[in-house]
Amino acid sequence: MQEQAMTQESRFTGSHQDSVLCLACSVDGVLASGGESGELCLWSVEKPGLLHQVSGLQDADVTAVCFSVKQPHVLCAAVGESVLLYDSRDMSKAVHQFEFNSEEINEVNFNVKENFLAPCDDSGEVKIIDFEGRKLFKTLRGHENICSSAKFCPKKTWGMVSGGLDQNVILWDFSRGKKLKICNMQDFVSEDGPVSAYMCNPPLVHSVDVSGQTFACGLGNSVIQMFKLEGKKSFQHTGSLQGHSQGVSQVHFPKFEVDDTLVSAGNDGKIILWDLADSQKSHAAGSSSKHGKKVVKDEDAAGTAGTVKSHISQNIDHGSKINWLASGCVKGKRLLFVADVSPVVTAYSLGGDDEKASSESH
Repeated sequence: MQEQAMTQESRFTGSHQDSVLCLACSVDGVLASGGESGELCLWSVEKPGLLHQVSGLQDADVTAVCFSVKQPHVLCAAVGESVLLYDSRDMSKAVHQFEFNSEEINEVNFNVKENFLAPCDDSGEVKIIDFEGRKLFKTLRGHENICSSAKFCPKKTWGMVSGGLDQNVILWDFSRGKKLKICNMQDFVSEDGPVSAYMCNPPLVHSVDVSGQTFACGLGNSVIQMFKLEGKKSFQHTGSLQGHSQGVSQVHFPKFEVDDTLVSAGNDGKIILWDLADSQKSHAAGSSSKHGKKVVKDEDAAGTAGTVKSHISQNIDHGSKINWLASGCVKGKRLLFVADVSPVVTAYSLGGDDEKASSESH
């Protein structure tokens, strides 16, 4: 990963009245922000300004948004138990409404081919929607509590990873609605850690993201657990990243970077850029290991001797609890968008032009 300074680029303000809950950036430089009280806004990123605003959607919060990559004007917004489909060129009304979820939706994502859409919800279910046919394809039932996050595996045609407040991460074959592997995050809680800290902050899974064969899980106990997909039906634990002092609310692989870059954000208001290539080198060179469980700590955050910090590229204090991260590249500029508990969205620049990045965003 390139060494680069993350600096505040711009702020999107003046439209949301309450907290911004979710973000997505289209490949043509439009930022969508969803918030409390049914607020949905579209912004120009190149010249920051409001393009469209929709308010009072179904008297519910807008909890998740995502754009199509193949058709950048296609926008999906999760509002309460529904997914509203919009044409961003005309936001006067939704062009379709998916009504398959039974409780509030927490995240919604397309697969790579964009023939499937997956909203996960508070019931613990993930609905797999046949996007072209506008019908329900499968219901994935495996979490015993809220399913907070679900992502398709880009290199597995029928693969999906989900995480929930039952502390479980599940690898699915969503073509059959079959659980391939379940892993409980309690298995990676340090035996040396204080019991009180674990009881107050159990390893609930708040966010998962997948890049290539790697996926990351942001946990309520402030730790990020890293995994690698193996074969068709399994994955293995590859390490733990510790840099946050409170729960990790978001883990995000920016699509304009190589697969070894991860961004995390937490309830402590910190944003951390991780160089996973350095992290892996650190593991090999001498990170601590107990019962085969690898742990990597940030020296400044953990305050322990003998730890490594070369895997952290940057650590900045955003100042407020963070709800969502999104990234995009506009006119060659790499941008990270941050939504927190305020009505304002902040854009940070990661610097540098990148020809490849100009055609990708997430």
